Formats: sequence, C-alpha cells, structure tokens
Amino acid sequence: MFVLTGLQSCEEASNSSSNPGSALTEISKFKNKPPETKPSISGDIPSSLLDWSALNDLAKAITDISNGKYQLLEDTEEALKTLFSKLESDIPNTLNTPSILARFKVLETLAYKLRTEYNIDRDNSIEFEPTKESLVEAYSNLIFQISKTLEKESQLISKPK
Repeated sequence: MFVLTGLQSCEEASNSSSNPGSALTEISKFKNKPPETKPSISGDIPSSLLDWSALNDLAKAITDISNGKYQLLEDTEEALKTLFSKLESDIPNTLNTPSILARFKVLETLAYKLRTEYNIDRDNSIEFEPTKESLVEAYSNLIFQISKTLEKESQLISKPK
C-alpha cells in the first residue's frame, strides 16, 4: 500500500513538473502588468492637528494632485516654497523630530520633481506618474509617522517625585 501511494505521488509530481513553463509564464504576466489604479491617500490628519493650517494646506494640495488637479504645480515655484517653509516654521514641538522633518524633506523634494516633470511635458514624461505615486505614498508615510509619534507621546507616563 505504501509503495502504491509512493508511485502515485511520483507520477503526480512528474506530471505537474513536466510543464513548468506555463506556470512561469502566468507568473511573469502578472509581474509585468502594473496595477491600473490611481494613487490613493491613506490616513487622515489626526484630529489634534486640524488647527495646523499648513498641514491642512499640504493635505489639500496632495489630495488635489492625487485627483488630477494640478493647481499647485501650475503656480509659481514660490507657492511650493511658501508651503514647505510654513510647514517647517509652524511645526508643533511634539512633532519636531528628525523622522518627521526627514519626511517633510522627502515630500518637498518629490513636489519639486513633480513640478519639473509637469512643466516639461507631463503627457510624454515617463517620470510623471511614478513621481506622483511616490509623492502620495510619501504623504501617507508622513501622516502615519505623525500619528505614531502622537500616539507614543500620549503613552508616556511621568512618575511622581
């Protein structure tokens, strides 16, 4: 009985491995086909930061860009510069950490890159869509980091002296 089961297993294994090319073709078809979804913003601004106008302006700009409205990219370079300098100058003390400041710099860099790609020729640029997706992802990472920092801050318990 064991021998019969073993022989059947060998036959099934040889039948399934006899045509590995079709399985590889299916996998490569899936890997080579990019997803056809537009970048989406994940995470909302924590409610304790809703009065931070610069962050609200950034959220609106990123949402607009994600939805195909490029007003910020069409404005002068001063508009971008003002937005990010306002963010840095108005940052709350609890969020003035290297991890959050680094994420602001990444966002700023991607915003300038996207603006450059937009002004060159966004329809023919191969970098425009990937940069746009990176910008949205960087914004989501920023909001995630802000949320985690605020959560960690709220968990700190001070010892009475």
